[in-house]
Amino acid sequence: MEIKINDTISLTEYRKSDKAALLKYLNDEDIYKNTLSIPHPYIEASADLWLNIVFEKYAKIGNKTELVIRDSKREQIGGIGRLILSGLDSHTDEIGYWLAKPFWNKGIMTQVVSKFTEFCFEEFPLVRITAKVFIHNIGSSRVLEKAGFQKEGHLRKAYLKDGELLDAILYSKIKEGKCLDINKFHI
Repeated sequence: MEIKINDTISLTEYRKSDKAALLKYLNDEDIYKNTLSIPHPYIEASADLWLNIVFEKYAKIGNKTELVIRDSKREQIGGIGRLILSGLDSHTDEIGYWLAKPFWNKGIMTQVVSKFTEFCFEEFPLVRITAKVFIHNIGSSRVLEKAGFQKEGHLRKAYLKDGELLDAILYSKIKEGKCLDINKFHI
């Protein structure tokens, strides 16, 4: 599977060979500061654990929920995925993403988030997609706003990271168009 973002960027499934890029890019303190579950330092065991989680997820539910952001050389430069908080057939879910620091401020992530949310609205019965960002992560807030997400609220002391309670901002994007067909869901 491949989702074309533009002439140089695409989304594909993970491969075992992505381990090198994970180790190269995720061992960055700025990425660690802006994400909740990416460890620091990011070591081989971290990459192995993540890839095992992804491949188990692929085996259970398919390869459309965790994707790699690839550049024109087909190398991994980031990732985006659904958290599947309420099940695969839910009408609502949250997304998470990261992009390697050398690719920041180039508009890549805004395009990726836009295309991925379009894809999710088409492939799944989603009507609402959310994303939460730490209050200090202004770049990610801009990405979401440019991708059509709306700020819904300020989550006070929502996350515990390194012994500190952090505030976050909640964003959402709602699928426009026809009403939800409740018969599609397994309730």
